[in-house]
Amino acid sequence: MKIKLVDNQKEWDSFLSKQRQSLFTQYSAYGEFYKLLGEKMWIVGIYDQGKLIGGSLVVSVHAKRGNFLFLPYGPVINFKSEKVFAKLIKFISKLAEQKKYNFVRVSPFLDDTVNYRKLFADNGFCKAPIHMLAETTWLLDLSPNENDLLKNMKKNHRNLIRRCLREGVRINRMTTSGSLERLNNLHDITARKHNFHRFSRKYISDEFKIFAKQNEALVFEAYLSDGTLDSSSIIMFMGNMVAYRHSASLNSNRRLPTSYLVQWEVILEAKRRGKKIYNFWGIAPADSGREHPFSGITHFKKGFGGFQKDLLPCQDLPITFKYWMTYIIETVRRIKRGF
Repeated sequence: MKIKLVDNQKEWDSFLSKQRQSLFTQYSAYGEFYKLLGEKMWIVGIYDQGKLIGGSLVVSVHAKRGNFLFLPYGPVINFKSEKVFAKLIKFISKLAEQKKYNFVRVSPFLDDTVNYRKLFADNGFCKAPIHMLAETTWLLDLSPNENDLLKNMKKNHRNLIRRCLREGVRINRMTTSGSLERLNNLHDITARKHNFHRFSRKYISDEFKIFAKQNEALVFEAYLSDGTLDSSSIIMFMGNMVAYRHSASLNSNRRLPTSYLVQWEVILEAKRRGKKIYNFWGIAPADSGREHPFSGITHFKKGFGGFQKDLLPCQDLPITFKYWMTYIIETVRRIKRGF
């Protein structure tokens, strides 16, 4: 067994495409997006007799609070082999030392269990003070037929979808710069209305354009019967797991909440593409109250049917003593954010 940097991005992407729970954040295109942000990327591969059997996309993050290497929903390996995990982490930690990074941060797409917490702790990790990606997620199995998917929704969701269809709500699927501009405009309004800090326009646009080139990202726009744009969402189709990435809604007509129809059309598109799972992304943890920032969106997402997946919290591997300064800064930031 050998661990080395992967030179052929297509080899890595092909490996990911065979994984049932392969998210866009591990594909080489996501690394290319980070390069647009001024960062660097590496793909670390695990080979057994010359065959790629696992690994991870690794990207750099340079920030005022500290510089680190990040594995976004990685690594993609057989976690039952503790030796393989240990060797992979040793390789990446050496990379961090050579490149002068303060720590390695891992957001694994892995169930939160006692055994997995112990695995990371045994390899020198500690729980990160903040999360980087959603850690309480809502997933929908796309294998049932359309009728069963509708039946598995909450009655209110089914009724609102049908009402939108009856009353002429129109859904467009777009990849144009104009559709991105319209989504960003709606996003500005939504952020002010609900008092949250949004991703920058450049961040959203650069990320979208990278995946749209491969026909793996779409903007879904919902128009009321009078031609008014009411809601817009960016959906990532890379891999077998579709991801609900960015969204904004005016909710101009409370009788016709168009975002419900958008999600139904996303589900249908995902099924047409043969995808396995729809990842609605983050929801509020079960024990959180109404004050949680995701409280409202959680009811919306759960109503489409599916199941909750609680992920192992973000994990940090300190490389230099400077990490602990980052730990303090991020702890304060988490407290201010409220989650």
